[in-house]
Amino acid sequence: MSWLATRSIERASIAVAVTERETCLNAPDDILMTRGSLCLDLSLDEARPSGDLLLLDRSVDDCEGWPLLLRLRRNLGRGVTLTLSQPGCHLDQRILAPNPSGSESNAARLIYSWDSLARWGRLALMTASGGTIATADLQAPPPLRIGDARTLLAALPASAEACGLLSVSLSSEIVQMAPLGGLEPHTKVATPDGNIPLGQLQRGDLVLTPEGEAVPVLHRLDRRVPAIGHDTPLRLRAPFFGLTDDLLLAPQQPLVVSGTDVDYLFGRPDVRLTAAMMLGTALVTQADTDPTDDPQAPFPLVDLAQLILPRHERFIAAGTAVESLYLGRLRRNRAAYDASALTHLDRNTIPEHAVDPAPLLRSFDAAVLAERRIA
Repeated sequence: MSWLATRSIERASIAVAVTERETCLNAPDDILMTRGSLCLDLSLDEARPSGDLLLLDRSVDDCEGWPLLLRLRRNLGRGVTLTLSQPGCHLDQRILAPNPSGSESNAARLIYSWDSLARWGRLALMTASGGTIATADLQAPPPLRIGDARTLLAALPASAEACGLLSVSLSSEIVQMAPLGGLEPHTKVATPDGNIPLGQLQRGDLVLTPEGEAVPVLHRLDRRVPAIGHDTPLRLRAPFFGLTDDLLLAPQQPLVVSGTDVDYLFGRPDVRLTAAMMLGTALVTQADTDPTDDPQAPFPLVDLAQLILPRHERFIAAGTAVESLYLGRLRRNRAAYDASALTHLDRNTIPEHAVDPAPLLRSFDAAVLAERRIA
């Protein structure tokens, strides 16, 4: 995957991915990107206002014959609209995320992909659970100039942060929609043969659930992505939550926590929470992937992995229970499946999953539980 550049809402300038630094910096502005993807990490909190997430509006007087309007706008509620206009081409496509349930957070990812030579494009939106992907096909999207792409990332609209934008990344390839969770591949996973690094597990290997049951791995999903937005790795500190080692994970990766304090506070034997919910407590810190404050420093890439298990079982990673990859009924929706990172797998080997029965905590409740564990 050729990641060219990234931009966090918290940084003042574009950062260039390490592997593509020279290519991106040296490319002339008028070079056409006939194929690529813009990936936006969002918060779809319905209390947020409508407004522009990305905007490039250039009249013919400003561009020497190459006018362009490219706008990604957050609508009230959980919708996003893409407007793309050039002479002879006008696209106006709205996409709507499914209504939230108690089993997911407001985190979401939006990907606009285009292949101008194939006269094809796609807008895809996925919520944190990963079991549902909304898609919309686009007809004959125009190419994007390298200079336009830089402008999009460098000059974010004033409304972007208030509307929920966390980060935006640019790739020269068609990016498939991947889940927001994930663990560092060196994480030790409990198996009947002892602890084995997650990145070494293969189809057919057995892993242990918290109840001691051995279940087979159907697939392992790996991805290398910019360490930004919903993929900013966090460190969950041992020995809290039963950890035998510090656990590096994606912010939206669900953990499953049990104990007498859980039963007392929530009236349930176990609950689910994410590392992002515990930021600000002593249990969770950001992993050391961006050690410099230099705004021109490149963002590193991070490797993340997750397991697909037959019935969405939990498994033990570094001594604590984590949720495996949730797929819902994704395999039944061909358009969504083709837009997902599972598209290279045989659809007949993909299971259907029920939602984990443990409730997902609110951020405040997760922080309260974390502080109790520290005390």
